[in-house]
Amino acid sequence: MVVIAVSIITRQGKPLLSRQFRDISKDRVTELLSNFQGLVANSSSQHTFVEDEHVRYVYKPFDDYYIILITNRQSNIIQDLDTLKLFAQIMNSYLSSFDEHEIFENAFEILSSFDEVITMGYKENLSMAQINTYLSMESHEEKIQEIIERNKEFEAAEDRKRRAKEISRKEQERKMGIPSMGLDAMRFQTSNDPNLSNAYSSYYSQASPAAQQSYYHTQQKAPAAESPAPLPMESSLGGKGMKLGGARRSGLGAHVAQLHTPARQAVAPVTSSLQVEEPEKTVNNGILVSVKEVVSAQISREGNVESSELKGSLELRVNNQQLAHARLALDSNIDAKDKSFQFKTHPNIDKNLFLTSAIVGLRDQKKAFPFNDQSLAVLRWRKVGAVDDSVLVPLQISSWVSPSESDQGMFDVTFELEMRESYNESLNDLRFALPVFTENVRVNDEFNDLGASIESIDDENGVVVKIETIEPQATATFSLTVEAEYEDALFPVSVLFSNHAAHNSFSGIKVSQVVSSNEESEELPFDAVASLRTEEYTVV
Repeated sequence: MVVIAVSIITRQGKPLLSRQFRDISKDRVTELLSNFQGLVANSSSQHTFVEDEHVRYVYKPFDDYYIILITNRQSNIIQDLDTLKLFAQIMNSYLSSFDEHEIFENAFEILSSFDEVITMGYKENLSMAQINTYLSMESHEEKIQEIIERNKEFEAAEDRKRRAKEISRKEQERKMGIPSMGLDAMRFQTSNDPNLSNAYSSYYSQASPAAQQSYYHTQQKAPAAESPAPLPMESSLGGKGMKLGGARRSGLGAHVAQLHTPARQAVAPVTSSLQVEEPEKTVNNGILVSVKEVVSAQISREGNVESSELKGSLELRVNNQQLAHARLALDSNIDAKDKSFQFKTHPNIDKNLFLTSAIVGLRDQKKAFPFNDQSLAVLRWRKVGAVDDSVLVPLQISSWVSPSESDQGMFDVTFELEMRESYNESLNDLRFALPVFTENVRVNDEFNDLGASIESIDDENGVVVKIETIEPQATATFSLTVEAEYEDALFPVSVLFSNHAAHNSFSGIKVSQVVSSNEESEELPFDAVASLRTEEYTVV
């Protein structure tokens, strides 16, 4: 059996689709189809095939169309009819009304299915179910490429954030008349000591800008120490010296602090304001199960989710030796084989037991969990959201920016916040950090549903706005009027929030029962707590 071509034509002989499986020209196929129309018109046979001196036409009428199989005359007619039947099934699977327009719309899918059935003119031994499977098969290489593209997007977002901060810093430096701290500006100018000059030329000319700046300030302070100038206030109090864990301030930040010390005295330091405070250790009554999750997202100014990721861990704390032989049964709604969550168990956990029964237990049942009241992560998961999918976004944010009508050089920035309906927990200690360093900023009271306030202003983190709490399923708005050179200088906005005392996890993962791993399998009492915090949550 050799199939030359398969075609779909109207009853009037108009060709709609045709697929050639042998080396044959379009004009030749058109000629054969026109001959078919005459053979069918003159045929008085009840069979569904006709022949001429070169080829055989095996056809099937449906509605106002023919589906035609063109084969050689030596082909097995039984096999040809079986192939034609399979082609008819393919047509029925893609078409509902057999309209000409619908045939053209599904032409690519129909012809792709034909290619699966016939290879180089010979029929493959396939069923309709196998054809559908082959056409819908996913590509591993495509998934790898998608992951690579997402990683590139994350890297590009970080680069945009860094560039935005750098541009904002340089604009503020220019406005305040601070000279650029380049190599030429930091050359040693105050000392005539040739040894010092040689030392600078040999080492500091090749050092990093930070080292050059430090050397410059050291040399600037030396002549001041020789003059009988009054001691600063810190000296009379004993001095503060070096502080462990203190904020590192760049040279530009130090200059700005010196220029604006009176104006900034009332402003609280912001170095630690963008760090989520660790909660107090939860009281453990024997067995404490903690679900800790971290969410990251990149949201456009219009509120579209460009990327999102959720990472979580299930931690176990035991402080009673009698309760250390335990197994944790996850909720029945959780599918341990769900590929989207990318579950990963601790090496000492029985992975097969988890995949088959969604139970977290040790491989060796004779062993017990540590009972030193220290948290042990027994299960982790990671889920990446698709573009424009807000499933992994607990707080939806959209922004509106427009030049202020009353103040020149100012922008009105309005943020609309909407909690995800499926997350019935509140979010606490919200921070919105705009990467602009200016004290010319205020919260507009007419658009302030959540009591937003300016928490701090810093040359590193910019303007930080604080909101205490946003309740579940809430929709709210707050607005700022802030000075900026241009709109893009206000972005990206970093967002932080947390909830360390939630009743339910954001992903829905929870432990429904804790039982003993001994033969009795008795149920053990336990307490459960969930938490959620941000890692990289930005509006770009």
